[in-house]
Amino acid sequence: QTNKMGKIMKKGRVVILTSGRHAGKKAVIVKQYDEGKANKKFSHALVAGIRKYPGKVSKAMSKKKIERRTRLIPFVKFVNYNHLLPTRFMVKEDIDLKSVVSEDKLNNAEARAEMKKSLKNLL
Repeated sequence: QTNKMGKIMKKGRVVILTSGRHAGKKAVIVKQYDEGKANKKFSHALVAGIRKYPGKVSKAMSKKKIERRTRLIPFVKFVNYNHLLPTRFMVKEDIDLKSVVSEDKLNNAEARAEMKKSLKNLL
């Protein structure tokens, strides 16, 4: 199963998360680990997606409400291949998520916050 999934799960593939806090949310694969790593001995991927999408806005709403409604909240996490549903869509190469999202930034709290801010602008 891992080898078959490894062919599909490539950088830039749009996936849907099937379990956990972000179940049902769409994400993009930033980096894949088909053989796993020392601390995670299963095939997994580093994904970046949108936790909260912008809502609908109308003229009658106050500025504060419009600001709240148009906010986008991203997420970045490692996900097991078993919890990813690949779609037929790919993200173009010109959107360079790899430069913004990295593994060492994910481990540091301050760097993670900065990474999410820059990811928000990119998405």
